[in-house]
Amino acid sequence: MSLATTFLFFAIHLACIRAGNSSETFVKLECNEEYHGVYGQQSLLQCNVKAVENVTILTVTWKRVEADPLLLEFHKDTSNLTPGFKFAEPSWNKDNMNVSLLLTKTKMADKGVYECMVTTDRGDDTATTSLSVTAKYITPTMSSIPETNIKENTDVTIFCNSTGGQQTGLIWWFDQDGYNWTHRTELVAKETDDGLFSLSSKFTVQKATSSYTNYTCKVLNSNGAEEGVASFVIQLAPQVSEINADHLDSDSTTHWLAPVVVIGSLVIGLLAALLIFKRRSALRDHQPDTRHDGDVEAEGLNSDSPQDQRDSF
Repeated sequence: MSLATTFLFFAIHLACIRAGNSSETFVKLECNEEYHGVYGQQSLLQCNVKAVENVTILTVTWKRVEADPLLLEFHKDTSNLTPGFKFAEPSWNKDNMNVSLLLTKTKMADKGVYECMVTTDRGDDTATTSLSVTAKYITPTMSSIPETNIKENTDVTIFCNSTGGQQTGLIWWFDQDGYNWTHRTELVAKETDDGLFSLSSKFTVQKATSSYTNYTCKVLNSNGAEEGVASFVIQLAPQVSEINADHLDSDSTTHWLAPVVVIGSLVIGLLAALLIFKRRSALRDHQPDTRHDGDVEAEGLNSDSPQDQRDSF
């Protein structure tokens, strides 16, 4: 009796081991070990369920190992999503083996190790992956004090600002000839609330002149790689000689333009008068003679000279 009991116990134990091994090998969750994300952009943590034959997914959970709350949970045909996290497949369902997680707008705080757990009708599995996040400085903006109409030989302070860097960076300054003025500048770096850094640098141009008005600032990350560049032109006031030249040009234009206008008006008036005179002369030459014969004879008699009238007597 004891031998039968021992055999039965051995058979049950062997069946359990085989069942366990079958469960472990029938469903496999595969994820890459590491992913790289960029601040402000989407990040994809890709994981897929591999099975020997078709299975139905019962539960999917995603969480960050360093935090307790679930970022995504699917259970009993219902999904609970944390804002900013969702399935990578827009129309995901329990028959879809792609259980990848999509971060819609990556933040610096999103970096870390993530854990995905999947339960199916034929077994379950768990896998982890890590996410690193990098950030780049944005294109810098530049300004100056004073801003415009700056007189020559006046000190001008130029500012260069940039934000969004992952670590403290640098700002280099150059003039229009490429000379590096960084050693004459001041730089302030601050960490912002989102875990990034902002850079603010200023450079004072002493006794600015029209010979050197173009300046450039370049933003470098902590590794010395350039991430942004901007240029600025000092807005000097027009020189007095330029203003006088413009005034003289205006006066000279007025001096020669006035006589031309007067002469032109006279010529147009004379041409108009001549045209009117010719038209009147042409009308008189073509006017018909409507007088009667008697009037013509009388006019002819009346037109005899006084000498002819004396001869007739």
